[in-house]
Amino acid sequence: MGLITPGAAEHFGVEVTSMASQFTWFTGGVFGGYILSFVLFDHFSIKSTLIVSYLVCLTSLVAIHMTSSFIMLGFWFALFGVAISIAVCGSNTQITRLWMGRARQTVLVAQDATFNGGGVIFSAIATWFVTNSFPFSSTYLVVAGLVVFVVILSLVSNFQKDLSIDFEEDQNIETEWNMGIILIGISLFLFMLAKISIFIWAPQYVEQHFSVDSSVSGQFMSNIFTAALIGSLVGTWLVSRMNVKYILYTLIVVSAVSVKLFTQTDDVDVILLLAFVYGISVSATFNAYVAFALTFVAVPTHRNIAYMLLMSALGSSGAPLFSSQAVEMSGNIGDALTFCFVTLLIVIATLVVNEILSKQVKIGEPGEDSKTKRPA
Repeated sequence: MGLITPGAAEHFGVEVTSMASQFTWFTGGVFGGYILSFVLFDHFSIKSTLIVSYLVCLTSLVAIHMTSSFIMLGFWFALFGVAISIAVCGSNTQITRLWMGRARQTVLVAQDATFNGGGVIFSAIATWFVTNSFPFSSTYLVVAGLVVFVVILSLVSNFQKDLSIDFEEDQNIETEWNMGIILIGISLFLFMLAKISIFIWAPQYVEQHFSVDSSVSGQFMSNIFTAALIGSLVGTWLVSRMNVKYILYTLIVVSAVSVKLFTQTDDVDVILLLAFVYGISVSATFNAYVAFALTFVAVPTHRNIAYMLLMSALGSSGAPLFSSQAVEMSGNIGDALTFCFVTLLIVIATLVVNEILSKQVKIGEPGEDSKTKRPA
């Protein structure tokens, strides 16, 4: 978003802050899709839902590229957000059906490697499109091509093969809720608020603060995702051997420190190096959150997963709006990064509170085998 926002603002003839806020339609659509996910999978199979969702994604992506209306752009962003978030919830639910215990948390964290690999590729693609004066939406056509490939995979895949748990009676399982999973969800909300705000404003901060062109900000984002890809691969290996919560705690602290250092350096080479540090801090954090939260319930259901994805989407959807307001009030893009740093300090506080509560009231035993007795 940060790489294409200036070009999109110029294309539609609006202010950069207005264009950044427009992405709230996308992140808000993601939020709405996760709400729908609470009930959708009670009535439709994962396979059929994925196929329909991705076809809607394909339609909206083509429409984003073709539209000349700033208002309609928001509609297509929202539709794409709804469809892709439903697909993500279905995919994560399928993972919980295929794997259990530590294997489950390893596979969940491994998803971050694919996400960060995509980040490396699309940062490079977006930078190439921008520097060669292509329309801002050109990158979305590449995504549309990937969606076609995923639809084909979904059509030929057997979603009932090799399930570790018989989920035919899934609708009869009562979803378990406790303070542990609820508090971790709130912490994830705050983390995503800071993370997406960084993705939106850090590239523009680099260009403005250091008086450089988009190729440097593109390098900044590429460094983040390159480090995130490496970090997620290492994190996948680590999480198979140690409790996921310790990895999560470390990543959050590194994230806060690196964001603070962004605002204190006046050397462009240093901030490009700091991008690698920040990339490591977001390498496996999202799915580490999900894996950690699911250790607080005996048998995770699609509602538990939808809750975590919902909190993630809530933070993501608020990021363009809240961070844009921070910039508008001060007129300084650097204040968006300060906003992110303060938010990450609050994230650390929520994890500390959760750790204290977990020891006092036994709200969960992180790392316990998920073959424990199902809730009544």
